[in-house]
Amino acid sequence: MTPREAAEWMLTQFEAKRFLYQEEAASHLLHLHNEALTYYNGSGNLCLGKEVLKEFNSLTKHAVYERSGKFWRDRLPSDQPGRQQ
Repeated sequence: MTPREAAEWMLTQFEAKRFLYQEEAASHLLHLHNEALTYYNGSGNLCLGKEVLKEFNSLTKHAVYERSGKFWRDRLPSDQPGRQQ
């Protein structure tokens, strides 16, 4: 699976529920055994690969990332500018 295909899978999950937890996506992609899709950061946390995030962000202009809950959701009228809330 390429980073673009991973991002498209994430988009499908996001569109089905209107939100997507980062951990859920990273755990699913980890099982594909492709180091370009996920990695462990210095703290030992599972993260999505940078190319996957880049592709996902290009596909989801209407989504914002809730840093406190570590998930993407639809943008609300009350949101501040930018992708992260």
